[in-house]
Amino acid sequence: MRFLGRFVLCTIVKSNLRKMLPLMGAVLALAGLGTAQESKPTNNPATPSTTTMHPYSADDYTKPKSHIFNFIAPYTARQLPPPNFSNSPRIDSVIRDGKLYLSMSDAVALALENNLDIAIARYNLSTADTDILRAKAGSSLRGVNTGVVSGTPGGGVGSIGSGASGGGAGGTSTGAGGAGSGSGGIVSSTLGGGPSTPSFDPFLNGTLSLAQTTTQSTSSFSGVPFTFQHSSAGNFSYNQGFATGTNLSVGFNNSRTTTNQPFSSLIPLLSSSFRATVSQHLLQGFGWNLNRRNITIAKNNREISDIAFRQQIISTVVQIQNIYWDLVNAYEDVKVKQESVALADKTLADNRKQVEIGTLAPIEVVRAQSDLATRNQDLIVSQTNLQLQQLLIKNAISRNLT
Repeated sequence: MRFLGRFVLCTIVKSNLRKMLPLMGAVLALAGLGTAQESKPTNNPATPSTTTMHPYSADDYTKPKSHIFNFIAPYTARQLPPPNFSNSPRIDSVIRDGKLYLSMSDAVALALENNLDIAIARYNLSTADTDILRAKAGSSLRGVNTGVVSGTPGGGVGSIGSGASGGGAGGTSTGAGGAGSGSGGIVSSTLGGGPSTPSFDPFLNGTLSLAQTTTQSTSSFSGVPFTFQHSSAGNFSYNQGFATGTNLSVGFNNSRTTTNQPFSSLIPLLSSSFRATVSQHLLQGFGWNLNRRNITIAKNNREISDIAFRQQIISTVVQIQNIYWDLVNAYEDVKVKQESVALADKTLADNRKQVEIGTLAPIEVVRAQSDLATRNQDLIVSQTNLQLQQLLIKNAISRNLT
């Protein structure tokens, strides 16, 4: 079995479009979505692909990593899995004899599994989760894009297909809020007002220092010609804010100094201090809901991201349906143009016979030739459009064409 090098629309049994609607079948032969190999004919309708598709795994980015076995794990970077460019196994199940038998339901299912617009929009959900994590730490919100990704041309997108409005193919349209139109979050009109949000994550600070100084004595009463002084310090502090408006600050400072000065009464000189401070806002900055307002906004943004993702699914499904019927329309248009060419060719032959027997003026032959050339030109345009629609449906339902 050897695959063809391009899409070729196979014959649909029913020529009447109204009778063809229940079939819902546009049949394509494609070069890159199956396994090209020489083998004996088998009864299997499809050849299994050697490319496996890794299932999408959604990690919960609203929660940090666990402290177990690694104390600093919650503060380390999170690694995203690499993008998946392999096709789903469903494509292999609809390939027969090197051709893709595509129904409307298959086209929608393949688009939901392989369309890159949906894969891009899915990242917005993880972005909204990380905003919740940032808000729980007391940081500001970055916002989430709620626009519909329209990177797949066809079906009215990119001035191609039904409903085309002249928009460019690709890119992401911004929604009513998020990173596209606001500094952070969906609702950005009130951000920045009110007291600052405390840092809910603990802030640890430690300082260790060592110093050595040598000073030449300028007085005969110093006891030594050169004074050597060694000093070391170890200071530690802990700060954390709470949703009630309470702030806890703990500091522990230590220093040690030694010198060769004989007149020093304390060698070494040790100094230690401990200080714990608890402060509570009584008016501005007081209250659980006030200090957790960014967390509430981030959770609302997450719900809006879910709705925006559903909108992305709906938009993609509508686009796939438009592309599918544009392909059916292109196929039927080619059939009409072929019949027109056949009729124009028959008319030219009849006119030539009538001119030979003298019942028709010779100018009618020229007119018939001009009409035949026009019909052929229309046929070429229709065939080109059919190839374009085949390419669009192939691009919309697959990730990898090799």
